[in-house]
Amino acid sequence: MAWVRVSGSANHENAACIKEFLSGRFEKGWRRFVIDLGDCRGIDSTFIGMLYRLATRVASEDPAGVVDVINPGERNAKSIRKLGLDDRIGIDLEGTRWLRERELVAENLAKPPCCGPIDRVEHAEFVLDAHEALIAANEENRGRFCDVVEFLRQELEAQTADK
Repeated sequence: MAWVRVSGSANHENAACIKEFLSGRFEKGWRRFVIDLGDCRGIDSTFIGMLYRLATRVASEDPAGVVDVINPGERNAKSIRKLGLDDRIGIDLEGTRWLRERELVAENLAKPPCCGPIDRVEHAEFVLDAHEALIAANEENRGRFCDVVEFLRQELEAQTADK
């Protein structure tokens, strides 16, 4: 099981690094992922989209696999539910589902090394992918994110034209 505790904000600034860590575990065959938001002030759509992409990959490889968000607080849980993703991303408000595992994790918790900064093009591609995932997950999200997606596509076109 891969366990990630997010302190501060879960947003576009740290989502790429967390995705890199989780994807590495996925590539090694891990199919159980717990994202602990107990110390998290807020979650943005990029982070949620990244989690949704992971949850989709996990479900396609192993129907028994899970991507669970624990201790999200009402506001963060509402953000995931509002986007219609709680059918794929498990939400455990009290953090009780993984109590036994949490004790093991607490004993062995290590901070993963930070990945290096990504350039503007990679960042724009990452954020675009996350928002396209949200739209693919729930058509109602198209109205919420179509402007963001269009802006990012135009930004990518402009940045790649400059090279």
